[in-house]
Amino acid sequence: MAGTGIRWASGTAIYFSSILKLILSRTIFASFTLVATTTMAYTYSILQILFIMLMPYLLTRLTAWMKTENWLSPVVLCFIAGIALRNLTPFPYNNSLNDHLSQATILFAIPLLLYQTDLPGWFKLAKSTIISFTAWMVAVLISASLAAYFFQQKIPDTWLLSGMLTGIFIGGTPNMSAVAIALEADKGVFVLLNAADIVCGGILIVFLTTIAHRFFGLFLKDFEGDKHAGEDDYLPKIRFQWRDLLLAVGFTVLLLAVSLGLVRLMTGSLEKPGLVILLISALSVLASFSKKINNLKGSYELGEYLLLMFFLAIGMMADFSEIFHKGGLLVAFTAAMLVMSFFFHVLFCRIFRIDRDTMMITATAGFYGPPFIGQVAAVIKNRSLVFSGIATGLVGIAVANFIGVALGNFLKMLLVK
Repeated sequence: MAGTGIRWASGTAIYFSSILKLILSRTIFASFTLVATTTMAYTYSILQILFIMLMPYLLTRLTAWMKTENWLSPVVLCFIAGIALRNLTPFPYNNSLNDHLSQATILFAIPLLLYQTDLPGWFKLAKSTIISFTAWMVAVLISASLAAYFFQQKIPDTWLLSGMLTGIFIGGTPNMSAVAIALEADKGVFVLLNAADIVCGGILIVFLTTIAHRFFGLFLKDFEGDKHAGEDDYLPKIRFQWRDLLLAVGFTVLLLAVSLGLVRLMTGSLEKPGLVILLISALSVLASFSKKINNLKGSYELGEYLLLMFFLAIGMMADFSEIFHKGGLLVAFTAAMLVMSFFFHVLFCRIFRIDRDTMMITATAGFYGPPFIGQVAAVIKNRSLVFSGIATGLVGIAVANFIGVALGNFLKMLLVK
């Protein structure tokens, strides 16, 4: 009996020992797999950051070497490169990282662009800017109403689509999201409509940065005044005075910290990107009155370079396969509304004798918002409109929610029986 007990105890020990070894081996393997997976994820994220940081410089040098700046700007190449990486390669991009990088580049680019603001000159341009942007908003409202009416037999809830697109055409993507929530839109509709907007917006930015300036010159007069830009000033310059550049970056960090602190005090939260942009823009304009800040060399060019990084990041967020499989009609709806908006805008600007530069900047401010103003202003070689364009974009962000929700509800009453 004693021998039997010993054998039973020994067998039991061996059994539990085997189980423990199995558990330990699987635990070690799982831990190793987790570490390897995490390491690869960090590696891909680092590569993605390096790509977004360095590719704009390489593409800028490429356009200078090929002498294609006048018809194929670095911004177009950055956007195309981002789209190609997202849709034509197996690279496991991190969409959340793209989103954070795009937000960061916006927050830093706007102050750097505004330090060289000529506020007295802006007041001279204010009248034409206000008229042009008002004309853009009216054009969007007319176009949204017509698109909702003509597409109502092919697409359900066109009143909802028009309200959401009005938000993004006048303000930006955050406004589209707010209007969608206010009008109780389905999340799937929001995703597809936003993707359709990326497609149309990508085509539009290629047009705006290539032949648009000459095309609109067929219908509108040229800009009258000092454009404050040389022949090649829209290319990012890498040869800075590093002391000035470091001062500009440090001062921008300070303004951003102050803006975030004020937002936290006023709202109790930091999740107010529109208010943060508004505050940092206002503080940057105030800072531009200082000759020391206004004369910091390289700040504007660095702001332009950050905008190229922004274009690259948003290009990497466009998924064409999902759009064309599920949202072909939404692309058509968005494109029709966009084309009509520009048609009516040009018509109104012709009637009120608005120049082509102001027309392009205010339309860009409405459709893209502040982040895109610098690059379009650089392409048309007119730095004097940067501040008025950014200010107009902020006005659009402020009013777009109300206009989009009001139009959506109005069209719902007219079209839904």
